[in-house]
Amino acid sequence: MNKLSVTGLCDDSRRVKPGNLFFSIPAAGYEEFARSAVAAGAAAVVGETPAPEGLTSKWIQVADVKLARLEAARLFYKNPFEKLSCHAVTGTNGKTTSAFLMNAMLEAAGHKVALLGTIKNKIGDTSVPATLTTPGLLDLFAFAAKAVTAGCTDLVMETSSHSLHQGRVAGISFKSGLFSNLTQDHLDYHKTMDAYFEAKKLLFTKYLAENGVAVINVDDSYGEKLFDSLTCKKVAVSRLGKEKAFVKPEGCVKNTEDGLEFLLPMIAGEKFETPLCGDFNVDNVLLVIAWANAVGVPELSVRAALASIRVPGRFEKVWNKDGKHVIVDYAHTPDALERVLNTARSLCRGNLSVVFGCGGDRDKTKRPIMGSIAERLADKAWLTSDNPRTENPADIISDVRAGMTTKKFVVVEDREQAIVGACNELCDGDWLVIAGKGHEDYQIVGKTKHHFDDREIAVKAMEK
Repeated sequence: MNKLSVTGLCDDSRRVKPGNLFFSIPAAGYEEFARSAVAAGAAAVVGETPAPEGLTSKWIQVADVKLARLEAARLFYKNPFEKLSCHAVTGTNGKTTSAFLMNAMLEAAGHKVALLGTIKNKIGDTSVPATLTTPGLLDLFAFAAKAVTAGCTDLVMETSSHSLHQGRVAGISFKSGLFSNLTQDHLDYHKTMDAYFEAKKLLFTKYLAENGVAVINVDDSYGEKLFDSLTCKKVAVSRLGKEKAFVKPEGCVKNTEDGLEFLLPMIAGEKFETPLCGDFNVDNVLLVIAWANAVGVPELSVRAALASIRVPGRFEKVWNKDGKHVIVDYAHTPDALERVLNTARSLCRGNLSVVFGCGGDRDKTKRPIMGSIAERLADKAWLTSDNPRTENPADIISDVRAGMTTKKFVVVEDREQAIVGACNELCDGDWLVIAGKGHEDYQIVGKTKHHFDDREIAVKAMEK
C-alpha cells in the first residue's frame, strides 16, 4: 500500500472524519462499522481479519488491532505521556475529591496541570464537562497531546475499573497511583467483587512506572490486601491509626460542619485544616497529603489547596440558613450513601431526610441495600428517580423498597417533586441530603438527556 496521509485516528465509526485511520476492534458487527467508516471518508481500516468484500484497497490486516492502535497513537501524537508526570487515583468512592485536591496542590506549587475525571476535563484554566470518568485510549492520547502543547507539566486523572480492565490507559506509565477504597458497584460489569478488585489492581501491577509510588488506604480491607501484595515503593494511610500506616492522625480529628482539623506529625508540626467535612473526607485528605509528601509537593502548597478546595456535588452545601441545611452529594453506592448519611447525622440536631433513587440499567443488587441504609440512618427517605435510562422508574423504586421494612419512606417518582416536597418539610435544625447525582446537571430518561440539576431545584424551593 502507498504511504497514507492520515488526518487523525478513530475507533468509533460514528465519529470518523475524512482522512482518519479507523481501527476495527473485534466485535459483533465489525464489518458494518468498517463499511460505515469508509463511507465517512476513512483513509484506511486496520483490522485483524482478512478484508471484507469490497474493502481490499482500504484494508490493513494486523495480528493485534489494539496493539496497532496503541503504536499508531504513540507515533501520531508524539508520545505525549512521556512529557507529562502522570498521576492516577482509583477506588469506588473518593476519586473525584482526591483528584481535585491533587490538581489544586500541584497548581499551588506552580505547575500547569491537566485534569481528567468524572466532573470535568481541564487543561490549565480551560475546562469542558466530562462524558466518561476515563476516556478511551485515542481520546486520552489526543487530550494529552493538547495538554503538552498548552504547556502542562502534570496530568491528574481518575481511573475507572472499566478503563483499567479494557486497557484504555495503555501507553501511560504513572508516576503515582492512589487507592481509596473498594465497595459494591459495577457488578453488572465485573460480576464479582474479586473481579472488580483485580481490575483496580491493574493500575499498580501493570500501569505504574518502575519507579512509581503507590499510596493506599489500608483501612479498607481491599486496600490492605493490595498494599500487602505490592513490591513497588508504597505508602500506607490510615484514619484509624493502623500500625502499618506511615500517615495517620495523632489524637482526635476535629470534624465539624465547618471542616476538618488534624495533626500529622510524621509530615508537619502544624495542624492541617480544610473546609471539607466527614470521615470519608478525612480518608480522602489523608490519602492526598500522603501522596503530596511522597512526590515532593511543598507543604505550603498542600495547605493552600486544602484551605481553598471546593468540589461540586461532593457533600456540597447548597443551603444553610434559618437552621436548615441542604446537602447535595454524588453518593450512588451503598458505602457512599452510608458515609454521607452518617456524616449528616453526626452534624444534624433535628431530623435527617434523604432524597435518592438508583440508576437504571446498572447494578440492581445494590438497590435494596441502599434502601436499608436510608431507612436505618435517616428519619425519612424520599424514594424517587435517579437516571432511570431505559428501565421503568417504578420498578427501580420497587427494588429499593425491597430492602426496607418500615414506613419511614414516601415514594415520589418525579425527582423535582420529591426534592421540593422534602425541602418544604424542613424545620429549624433539620438536614436534607439529596443523593445520587451530585454535580450532574442532567437526567437520563430512556435514551434522552434532559437538563436537571438537584442544586438548582433545591435552592429555588428553599427560597420560596
